[in-house]
Amino acid sequence: MHIPMRFIAGALLAASTVVAAGSAQACGEVMYRMGGALRYQAFVTRHPANILLYTDAAVAQGSAQDRAEFRRQLEKAGHKVSVADGHAALEQALAGQSYDIVITGAANLPTLQPLLARAQREPALIPVVDKGGERTLRQQYPQALAVDAGLNRFLKDIERTMQTRGT
Repeated sequence: MHIPMRFIAGALLAASTVVAAGSAQACGEVMYRMGGALRYQAFVTRHPANILLYTDAAVAQGSAQDRAEFRRQLEKAGHKVSVADGHAALEQALAGQSYDIVITGAANLPTLQPLLARAQREPALIPVVDKGGERTLRQQYPQALAVDAGLNRFLKDIERTMQTRGT
């Protein structure tokens, strides 16, 4: 029995196409998964917020470099970010303009609360607490986050807060 050469070539071409299609699907699956993991690396907000980051030197957590990087990432996502270092700068910032969100360490809440109550439009508050303490703080402040929550968590909470506020 003699098998024509065209038949053998066609069979080899079909077999190689099936094998290549299986590899391409697997490669595409990996790219899809990787894209899902990186989705918030390029996060751009739909609801830009005017954010005030407040730190008090006496109770500051983390390094100034970490805070500068956090600010840069918030701005990269499309938010307008101001920083107030110390009580006097906080009073000046709140008197100068209104903010949608204030992010501060939980230890700063006693200083911050009276000033926010006097603001024309009271901003949402996202207190940051040491790991483990956020559960207790969330009873009073639902947006409370642990200091190691990660940028993606902050971005999601800011987005959710802005949606809730209708801006």
